[in-house]
Amino acid sequence: MLKSIGLTVSVGLLGLGSCSDAPVRTEVSSATITEFENPYFSVEVTGSGPDIILMPGLASSRAVWDGTVDVLKDRYTLHAIQVNGFAGAPTLGNAGNENILDDLADGIAAYSSELESSSVLVGHSLGGLVAMKTALEPDANLRQLIIVDVLPFFSVLMDPAATADSMAPVAAMMKATLISQPDDLFALRQSEALKDLVKGESDLNLALKWSVESDRAVMAQAMSEVLVTDLREQVANIAVPTLVIYARDSAIPNLEGIERFYETLYSRIPDHRLIAIDDAFHFVMLDQPDAFLAALQTALN
Repeated sequence: MLKSIGLTVSVGLLGLGSCSDAPVRTEVSSATITEFENPYFSVEVTGSGPDIILMPGLASSRAVWDGTVDVLKDRYTLHAIQVNGFAGAPTLGNAGNENILDDLADGIAAYSSELESSSVLVGHSLGGLVAMKTALEPDANLRQLIIVDVLPFFSVLMDPAATADSMAPVAAMMKATLISQPDDLFALRQSEALKDLVKGESDLNLALKWSVESDRAVMAQAMSEVLVTDLREQVANIAVPTLVIYARDSAIPNLEGIERFYETLYSRIPDHRLIAIDDAFHFVMLDQPDAFLAALQTALN
């Protein structure tokens, strides 16, 4: 819970001068409203107990964590992040922002420092990269990190020899392509891609809705940043216990190679553990909610 729930807390101050000064409301389950200044994300707070911060992935709504919140809210305080510009949220400070991931990490680190005690930070996909960046921030007040289905450098899945420099032109091209696509073609391409990322039809339709409702420029910028974010060396400096949950399904291409990447790239974190969730695609928490929650609660306990 926040140290002073009725006071304005200052989060992510860097960049506020050139961005929206409008406060973002944090909604608490008791209907208490806290305002804090942050142009990059908003937070919905539910439950009571030790703090858990939940960070969604690219173009996702914080509603991706609804199942997790429903199960844990009686024992934990859940802080569900919504990235501005994703899933219909107003763009605010992420409009034209070329450092979305860093600004999110800075803001979440500052937010965590305003909590009464150290928190668990859970991040899925892009959110997992942001979570790792947050854990490397000196002012982050974390006791545990839980990363869901993302590698410290995503682009090795496209090219095992990739570097941030080699991926820069690829990222720029993909960003331009995504922005220039007509709406109907964008929706079609997103629908096709999501079939490999989530299993259930209703969940696929929900994820597609989030993508289509996302601000295209913010989404494209964030995607381009993911492609050039290489944390392979930096993760050695993550000092908190880290659980990595990843999807394992026979339909995933090159599954053995991907698992080797997880084992190798996360081995640099001094205190880490890997858990594979079988019969799941990228949206692990939607495809196998019971297994995901079991892994999560084992770590929390």
